[in-house]
Amino acid sequence: MDKTPDYRHLSRHLPNTINALLALAEDVEVFGQEAGWDDAVVMQVNLVLEELIVNAIDNGYSDGRNGGIDVLIETNRQAICIHITDDGDAFDPFQMATPDLSLAIEDRPIGGLGIYLVRSYMDSCEYHYIDHRNQVILTKRL
Repeated sequence: MDKTPDYRHLSRHLPNTINALLALAEDVEVFGQEAGWDDAVVMQVNLVLEELIVNAIDNGYSDGRNGGIDVLIETNRQAICIHITDDGDAFDPFQMATPDLSLAIEDRPIGGLGIYLVRSYMDSCEYHYIDHRNQVILTKRL
């Protein structure tokens, strides 16, 4: 990301617990306001972070072991770039099938809607497994 004078970043190291999400959401809200994001963008970024971090915890640490999740958000006037890295088991959240939204809600299989929203809110979504670490990189144009 271009580190122009309007460049800002937020970096957090989280334990792999659901409880860590509340403090992160509060930090993102303040960060987003300072960066000039509108309320819809703050909500979208928080929803995306919650979805991906919960998926990482549920699928990467299914044995309950302790681990760490690093979140880096970079922004300037043009874009937001989000990096989520964890030391859990390999898990590509973008392998989930796109849900069939034409089905009635009671007829849809469980799962996939959160990742559908991530893809809808972000302009690009990447996953890599490098050096025993899951890496998700998301970009949203402003």
